[in-house]
Amino acid sequence: MVETLARRVFTALSRRPGWVVVLTLALALPALLLHLGWQPLLVDEPIRALVALEMHFSSRFFSPTLQGFPYYNKPPLFNWLLVALFRLTGREDEFILRLPTIAALLLYTTAMWRVLRPQLGSRLAFTVALAFATTGRVLFYDSFLGLIDLWHAGLTWLAFMAVWYLGQRGQWARMFVLTYALTAAGFLLKGLPSVVFQGIALLVYCLDTRQWRRLFSWQHALGVGVLLSILGVYFFLYSRHNSLEVALETLWSQSSQRTVAAQPLADSVQYVLLFPFDFIKHFLPWTLLAFGLLARGARRWVLGQPFLRYNALLFLAVLPVYWLSPATIPRYLFMLVPLGLTVIIPLYKELARTARWPVRWLDAALLGLLVISTLALLLPPGLRALAARGGVGPGPLAILRGVPDAWPLSLGLFAVLALGAYLFWKLIDYRLLVLGYYLLVLRLAFDIFIFPARMATSPEVPYRTAAIRIGRETRGRPLLLLPGTALDNVEAFYIARERGQTLRTSAHPPHPDTLYLTDDYALGSRRFRLLDTMRVDRGIRFRLVQVY
Repeated sequence: MVETLARRVFTALSRRPGWVVVLTLALALPALLLHLGWQPLLVDEPIRALVALEMHFSSRFFSPTLQGFPYYNKPPLFNWLLVALFRLTGREDEFILRLPTIAALLLYTTAMWRVLRPQLGSRLAFTVALAFATTGRVLFYDSFLGLIDLWHAGLTWLAFMAVWYLGQRGQWARMFVLTYALTAAGFLLKGLPSVVFQGIALLVYCLDTRQWRRLFSWQHALGVGVLLSILGVYFFLYSRHNSLEVALETLWSQSSQRTVAAQPLADSVQYVLLFPFDFIKHFLPWTLLAFGLLARGARRWVLGQPFLRYNALLFLAVLPVYWLSPATIPRYLFMLVPLGLTVIIPLYKELARTARWPVRWLDAALLGLLVISTLALLLPPGLRALAARGGVGPGPLAILRGVPDAWPLSLGLFAVLALGAYLFWKLIDYRLLVLGYYLLVLRLAFDIFIFPARMATSPEVPYRTAAIRIGRETRGRPLLLLPGTALDNVEAFYIARERGQTLRTSAHPPHPDTLYLTDDYALGSRRFRLLDTMRVDRGIRFRLVQVY
């Protein structure tokens, strides 16, 4: 009964793409937005947030600063986006800072569906988009962090696809102009990597289609001219406010410092050996489909289709950029993952049509993962029920610290996920779509149970509380950092936000009418009056003082 009804629903939806979008958004938006602003800023978020906040305060859009010092590591396009949101909403909180990530993910996946549809068909194109959004790294980590990478990856992937589509149509001038314009936008987000990816994509396409002479055409020169014009205007305006030489040197350093040559040999060897396994791990469960390439004739089938071959060759050409860069972070691979999914998802469909052995093993492995994930929803109420009967001690219950004691929610989500696992087993023709929707529900369960636990156990929460307190109690009064004070960007952001002005380092001898934030090292032997104390990561203690 349930299986028949689900099949009818999927069949009806396949005829109405608009309803597919509505259904997906109805599930995805709650999963992506629930508790989005709860966590304190993490990893690189404080840098992006603080640079944008100081730009917002100063209105100097070509002079990025970080704690008052010039910031050269990244061009400012993403900061401009954040400043625009600050001014439109009147808010500078975590939800607003992370909202661009949600927008980027939705735009990126929508672009995948629309761009891939002419080559793969609507259903397979939608599956690729849904698969990317529900990879482990995207869905359960980067989709709730306010970072640049999804924007950069989306622009880069669009340039990859524009090379193919416009090249196939022979629209060379449009292809070079559009892709170099996208490269310029990517450069204004993350710097030199965008230029490298553009060069690789053009080489792969022109060599694969035996049109290498196009690389020396006037159309290519026109595209390069567009890139240089956009960046030339930017750097001209930038040079009126900052050192252009330092900016270019820093951008080069940011790109070159991640290579094997810049890292210790032992770390480089370990990274290179483990990279394929880490790649599979970070983008589970969809990377398991790559094992379909082991089937006899699978690689020949892929290479026999020009569009799939382009994606596969481009994937293999870009991959060494990261495989040989030990400082690579998984989110840097977000433009690479759709290339791989565009190959392995149609391959899975082809192998499933002929019931080849890799598909049977893959389906069994995926079903096993779904069953394990579903049963995990019973862990909190199960452990608590055992504890109430004296069946377990306090040790096992410690893992539930902060997890809501909401057994109706646990059972409800368990029932929905169990249904998803059952439909995955039964609906052979729709297995990958069921898998994508199952993962969105799993993310909703993550929001409901894991985010509250993190708020109860994360050390960053009291650090944020202390920084906000310092900012509020010093608002309207002069506050500086003593020279030599190493304040993390996350605390600097919260203090500056609450005060409504940039927190800077003092350039003059201490003055009794000024408040100072300092650590014990910078304070030295100075006489002071202690006003407040803030403890942060690594056991460091900061003091809010007046210096005599």
